[in-house]
Amino acid sequence: MSIKPKYSDLILSGKKRVEFRRAWAAEEVKLIAIYASSPVQRIVALVEVEEVIKGSSTALWSYCIERGGALTRRELFDYFEGKKQGCAILLGALRKLNRPLDPRSLFKEFTPPQSFRYLTSTELEKIEKKTATDKGPA
Repeated sequence: MSIKPKYSDLILSGKKRVEFRRAWAAEEVKLIAIYASSPVQRIVALVEVEEVIKGSSTALWSYCIERGGALTRRELFDYFEGKKQGCAILLGALRKLNRPLDPRSLFKEFTPPQSFRYLTSTELEKIEKKTATDKGPA
């Protein structure tokens, strides 16, 4: 999942525990690889998905307040402008990577996802294997 560095940093710090999306995956997602977009352009963490809530901006605002959405009310409502409902992804256990991972080092033709994309089990295994063996400082 592509996330602006400002927000990926807040997720890594534990201040942001809910991610908002205008649209979400059709298939169940249990684990997210967080890709901090430009200028970082690295996978910075893996995070479990506790639950995905669909609702109006007003309904999702309550999750923003309760769980730490790291957005102002105006930012949230502007983001969902023109949408009858959006999604709040409640984030669970977080596994920060010791060293941010350049996805191009694992995937030959990596293209950053516009919003998100599914990882194959092989791709996830590559990420997990790389992060398990790469214990050096960032």
